[in-house]
Parts: sequence; C-alpha cells; structure tokens
Amino acid sequence: MIDIHPPQHAPMTRREFFTHLFIVVLGILIAIGLEQTVELIHEHHQRIELREGVITDARIYLRDVDQNRDANIREVEDLTARIQQIRETISLDHPLSPPVYRPALPISAIRLGNFAAARSSGLIHLLTKDEINSVSDAEVGVIKSEALKERAQEVATKRVAFEQRFQTGFPSGPFDFSHITPPQLDEYLGLLLEERVRRTETLAYLELMHRGALAYLNGQRDLEKLRAAEQDGSAH
Repeated sequence: MIDIHPPQHAPMTRREFFTHLFIVVLGILIAIGLEQTVELIHEHHQRIELREGVITDARIYLRDVDQNRDANIREVEDLTARIQQIRETISLDHPLSPPVYRPALPISAIRLGNFAAARSSGLIHLLTKDEINSVSDAEVGVIKSEALKERAQEVATKRVAFEQRFQTGFPSGPFDFSHITPPQLDEYLGLLLEERVRRTETLAYLELMHRGALAYLNGQRDLEKLRAAEQDGSAH
C-alpha cells in the first residue's frame, strides 16, 4: 500500500505565490543578463583582436605594396635603358649590345589574411560599416593590381621570347644581335615600349595603393576620404 502523508505546511496564499513567482522571474532575468554581459564582453575582446588583426593586415599590405613598387621601378628603369639602346642603334646605326637587366627583386603577394579569415568565420559583423567598406575596397585593389601585373608579365614573356631568338645557348648563352634586321629592331622596340607602358600602369596603381594604406594606418576609415587620399596623397 502507498503511504500518503498529509502536507507539512498550509496551502500557499496568493501573496506568497506571486512573491515566489517574482523571485523565479527575477532569477531568470539575472541569469539572462549575466549571459548577455558575458557575451558582450566576449564580443568586445573579439572586436579588439579583429581590429588589431586588420591593422596588422594594413602594415603587411603596405610592405608588400612597397616591395612590388620597388620591383616595378627597377624594371621600368632597365626597360628605359634598353629602349634608348635600340633607338641609338636605329638612328645611329650602332651595333646592338646584349640586354642587361638587373636581377628581379623579391616580392610577396599582396594579401589581407586576417580580414579574409574574419569574413569566413562570420566575425566580420563586429566591425563598423566604414571599417568593412574600407578594407573591402582594399581587397578590390589587390585584385586589380594582380590583373595589371599579369598583363605586364604577358608582354614581358613576349619580349624575352624575342630576345632568345638571338641567344646562342639557353639559359645562359651569349646574345648575338649582329644580324638583327631593321624590321626586327622595330618589333623589338615595340615590345619594350609596350612592356614599359604596362609596368608604368602597374606602378601608378601601386602608388595609389601605397597612399591609401598610409591613410588607413593614420586612422582614416571613411571610404570616400581614403579614395581622395589615394588620388592626391593627403591622409586627412
């Protein structure tokens, strides 16, 4: 048989019921508030880390842009010297000497790794609209600079292939331009000029990226002001 015990206390009054209900609701609200506070603190730390990561991106971005810029400056200078040699050969009927290009400077691919990671992890919403827009615009700049670099490299490949017609051995054999014809000289000059145009375009865009990165590191986040800084060099 089941042993049933009578209640040990009197039935709860209405006042006691509402008091108990108030305590329960208050406890739930406190728990929710604490949970939200912990979440806000966590997001605050994530936001700080993300912003520090984006600043690191900007510093690496500027370094990589400057490496690419220095490499293009050297290439434009070497192409200009070679163009002058071709013109003297054409106008003064001088023998054409072998090409002399300085070794290419080491360059790194321009990247924004921390920002890309924040986007893939879904944390990008922690940044402000201006922060997202400004770095997203820099990503577009990276894509365009790579396209310009590829166009310049395509022309450079054609120019190298032309020069190898007069190379007695590959890859380090001497060049002999003693039998180059006037039409070939014109073709050679055209390839050099086209490559210089492409590399000058790339260099101009890298200069723009350089100014934008400096403005960003100086605290500018407004996209229109960053673009103005890129165009005129001011970093207000």
